[in-house]
Amino acid sequence: MTKPTNPKDPRGFFQRHRTLILIVSLLLFLPPLALIFQVSTGDGDFCGPWCPRMFFTWREGMSLSAFLMGFARSFLGVLLLLAILGATFFLGRWWCSHLCPVGGATELGSRLVPRWLKINYSAVPAPPVRYGYLAAYLIAPAVGLGSLCCTYCNFAAVPRFFGALYNPADLVYFFRIYGIINLLLLFLLGFLARGGRAYCNFLCPVGALDALANRIGGRWGKRIRIDTHKCTGCGACKPACPTWAITMEGKGHKKAVIDPHSCMPCGECERVCQEGAVRYGKKS
Repeated sequence: MTKPTNPKDPRGFFQRHRTLILIVSLLLFLPPLALIFQVSTGDGDFCGPWCPRMFFTWREGMSLSAFLMGFARSFLGVLLLLAILGATFFLGRWWCSHLCPVGGATELGSRLVPRWLKINYSAVPAPPVRYGYLAAYLIAPAVGLGSLCCTYCNFAAVPRFFGALYNPADLVYFFRIYGIINLLLLFLLGFLARGGRAYCNFLCPVGALDALANRIGGRWGKRIRIDTHKCTGCGACKPACPTWAITMEGKGHKKAVIDPHSCMPCGECERVCQEGAVRYGKKS
């Protein structure tokens, strides 16, 4: 049985107010406001100069100059991705846990779904699926098998999901085959997933690259860490994790172990730990 929430919440300010920050992020990035896009480029979503996904894919027959032009067309997306990876290297995956409007929308939406309706994907090992998809995402266009960049893109599907309420073009998108598939993925891996982060964990190329930066920088930067001397193996942290990044491992008396490829500093595990065994900080 999960222990009750620690009455003395040990988390920092940004972790305690993560829900509010996620809501602000939705207002900044998603329709109808999409303030960041409208103020900077007059756009309404991540497509165009703000795209953080398409510029790093190589299509069959593409010249080097055409590949580099993709970086120029999506210059704000390039800067955004570099900022995400740089911040993650030193501080952990704060973009994914606090700022990403795509993952934030599905996580907040999942909180409105009754528990009995939610799908538990925790038995599926996320890293193999994630990096298998990333490999297909990069290799398929390079060998002429078609691109996954725009056809199946949660950075496009989520803004259109909100835009469909008032924009006929966004509504029509979900009546096409790939729009229907994206809508199903949005519900099955987002709103109906326990934690709301299965899409992020499985099918987000930006999240896959960000997870690598999180793993590489873990020795030097701040991360969610578990003090094995304090951990009693109660397991309260495991179901609290929205990305099922925590497992109980060891012979006999098991201890909580965090997978750095899936962990983001949401602080939910720290909130429920009664022993103070979870903290956000640098490696001791």
